[in-house]
Amino acid sequence: MSRPPTGLARWSAFFAVALWGITILACATGLVPGATTAAAGARNIYSVRSQLLMEAMDSVGVAGPEAAATVWAEGLRQRSAALQYSVMDEDLRETYAADLDRTFPNWVTGVSSPWVERYEILKINPLGDSRAEVELAFETATSTGPAGTYLATLTVEEDGAFWRIESIQSDEGLNAYTGFLP
Repeated sequence: MSRPPTGLARWSAFFAVALWGITILACATGLVPGATTAAAGARNIYSVRSQLLMEAMDSVGVAGPEAAATVWAEGLRQRSAALQYSVMDEDLRETYAADLDRTFPNWVTGVSSPWVERYEILKINPLGDSRAEVELAFETATSTGPAGTYLATLTVEEDGAFWRIESIQSDEGLNAYTGFLP
């Protein structure tokens, strides 16, 4: 059977706890140089990663209107704002990111039910050599069956070597899946 600490052992434990508390306080208040910088760096690592990934989107893309529509539609089906964002032009990205801050700040779009079950590209309408309209239909479902169909029209433009979405027109019911504010 062990006995509670007495004498020197009790005081050693007290001083260890007190020293630990003082160290935490000193680091948090900046009395220990570099401690707050390290803590701030740990918090900012995700901000830096996010910014770099968003900037990298300027260097990657898809090679045609159908591919742009497919990536965007997969973003809705997978509930991924990152996929949707990746095929937008710079102006639309700016608007979309601002809307996401208010609608889906974690960039997981959509709702758990009903969900986007499938999508189909209905028609691609060329608008000259470097632009096109892509019409899509999205079918939603719940555990009990079909929940509705929504339509979207994307205007896609050639931007250097890539094709990017410059505008999105959709049925209001699709807003819950995209993250755009009505």
